[in-house]
Parts: sequence; C-alpha cells; structure tokens
Amino acid sequence: MNWLFDFTQNFTERKKWDKQTLEIDFFEGFTALKKGVKVYTKSIEGVRMETEYLTFNPPYEISIRMINKSPIFKDFVGTWEYSSNGNKETTLKITYRFNLKFPYTLVKRKVLLKIKRNITKKLLFLENHLQELGDKNSIP
Repeated sequence: MNWLFDFTQNFTERKKWDKQTLEIDFFEGFTALKKGVKVYTKSIEGVRMETEYLTFNPPYEISIRMINKSPIFKDFVGTWEYSSNGNKETTLKITYRFNLKFPYTLVKRKVLLKIKRNITKKLLFLENHLQELGDKNSIP
C-alpha cells in the first residue's frame, strides 16, 4: 500500500500517467508534501485550481481543498483514500465534494456525470500505466 501512495503522490510520476492533468506543481515555496502544502493544477479542460492539503496521512489518505477563486466551483474538496485487502492488493478511492456557481448549477447533472467519468478515467490511466510498468519489469 505504501508504494501506491508514494507513487500517486509523486508529481514526477503523476505527470506520466495522469493524462487529465496538464500541470501539477508546488507553489508559495513548498517543495514536499505534508499537511498545509499548496499545490497548483491545470486540467486538460483548462480548469486551474490552487489547493491546500488538508490531510496528508501516508499511506492511507490525502485530502485537498480549493483555495483559489473559480468560475465553476464555489468550493471543492477532494479525497484520495488507500486501503489494502491483505492480499498485496491496494484500492484507491477518489471522492470529490463541491458546490457549483451559477450558471453551472443549471447543468449540475451534466457536471456530475463529467466529473464521475473523469475520476473513472484517471483510475484507468493509473491502472494501465502500472500494468505497462509491470510488463516492462517482467521482461528479462
């Protein structure tokens, strides 16, 4: 479980597998992840978000909250939870909680479906990348 937490929270590695995130980096002088750290992201759709880590509890959980003004979101909180079933398998659950600004409130259902698809894609990108790494490492 530790390796998946470390892998997914490593921004260098994340840039390789997370095809939905164009940019991710520290700002305000931060250089290492911990509670209170501020991180900047930009999605492939052009959505920019400045976040603060509310929770950094390796290897179990991270949570972030949006700290910038957004044309789309009133507020936004994301949680990544890692759990192990004891059989060398780790599960990653990504949850986003948010409130939309007008006029996005008028199409809330569409926004919810889009975000749900994006989470699913993000997890598939990670799974595929890990599979490719495993395949490369198994070649003599």
